Amino acid sequence: MKFTGDPDGIAALKKMKESRVEYLKYLLQEARTNLDHSTTFKENEVKFKILFDPKTGDLDVQKQS
Repeated sequence: MKFTGDPDGIAALKKMKESRVEYLKYLLQEARTNLDHSTTFKENEVKFKILFDPKTGDLDVQKQS
C-alpha cells in the first residue's frame, strides 16, 4: 500500500497513526469497500478524500474544497 497525493493529507494520516490507529484502520477499510472506493476525513477543519485504486492497492489523498 502506497500513499500519494496531498502532502498535508498524508501527514494527517501519519499523525493519526500515532494517536488514533483504530480510526485510521476504519478509514482505510471504508476506502477499500465502498462502491466508489473512497472515503473522507477532517483534520483541523480541512476535509480530505482518500481514493483507493483496487488494481494497485495505492491510496490517493486529495484535499477537498
